[in-house]
Amino acid sequence: MIDNTFVIDGVGHAMDFSDGNLAEGVPEEVIVGFRRFGHGMFQGQIESREPGYQLTFEEWYTQFTAEDLAHAFFVESDVDVVAGHSVWLAPLFKSGMFRWDTLLELRDLAPERVYLYYGVDTFVQDRGQLFEDMEQAVEQGVIGFKFYPSNGVFDREANRMVSQFYDDPETAYPLFEKAIELGVKTVAFHKAQPVGIGPDTLVGVQDISTAAARFPELNFEVVHAGWAFVEDTANQLQFHQNVYATLENAVGFLVNQPTRFAHILGLFLRVGAEDRLIYGSGCPLNHPDPQLRAFWDFEMPQELVDGYGYPPVTREIKEKILGRNWARMHGVDLDEKRAAIENDSWSEQRKEGKAAPWSHLRSRLQEA
Repeated sequence: MIDNTFVIDGVGHAMDFSDGNLAEGVPEEVIVGFRRFGHGMFQGQIESREPGYQLTFEEWYTQFTAEDLAHAFFVESDVDVVAGHSVWLAPLFKSGMFRWDTLLELRDLAPERVYLYYGVDTFVQDRGQLFEDMEQAVEQGVIGFKFYPSNGVFDREANRMVSQFYDDPETAYPLFEKAIELGVKTVAFHKAQPVGIGPDTLVGVQDISTAAARFPELNFEVVHAGWAFVEDTANQLQFHQNVYATLENAVGFLVNQPTRFAHILGLFLRVGAEDRLIYGSGCPLNHPDPQLRAFWDFEMPQELVDGYGYPPVTREIKEKILGRNWARMHGVDLDEKRAAIENDSWSEQRKEGKAAPWSHLRSRLQEA
């Protein structure tokens, strides 16, 4: 918690870019380029320059264990609860880029602190198998489904990334209908952040507007909201009350590019979306602690209040973004949750003081 404010990290990942997780036949130049692009984007642009936070290239593309993640969230930072999002990208990673099996292990380690979003591989040809996977995930306790706009493959014949737009009645709407049938009310989408070469329409947000209008009973999370397409996302938030902006990585701009983040947040607040903004670190793409500290200390610059009409960022707004909005969306009682984790093993470790960044990860790697 920060100043007695409950913190829910809306997006955490069980990242595994390691050699042991590569799909058969992935060319070396493809995976090396993929890793270097990600490391440069996340560690290079938005990770803190404070001692200990920057991960080396080799540290970053390792397999993160459930213990590494739990320690980073609950002992090295002020996160109380995390929503783990899995993602496949099956042509590149045999067990998923952000692993589902490790997220299940993470929940076993901290059952009161971890919620799960299952990454639906919409590029699987067998739709029957896909629906079975969704059913099994619900049996395992998911509260949301995560969707990606591409499987990471560049189709040279079509000269574009293999893609899925989520306003397609034939290929996308049956997925939402299945979610409703299974009782899952929240669907989240990777948007705004590049997934590879080619036109950026792939990660545009307009298809979510159409889907949100068609399925008003679902909550639509636009993940990475604000990284790009800021005006489009703001319009979407203004016109669709079932659209939420999840600020994964975008909130990281506060660490090294605070004015950029001020414009993102200010625009979203100006259209009246303070009840539909969600904090997300994307850890271990980045460490959550510098982001959280920077966000708690953030004040909207007066020149942006005067020059752009952005609202001041009050403590109430911060509390909403850091946990209350996500909890309301999922029907989580924060008083009950606070009591449930107050004396668990992670709270006991945290009472000894905030641990050094990536300390569990680095200790494990040194012992290997």
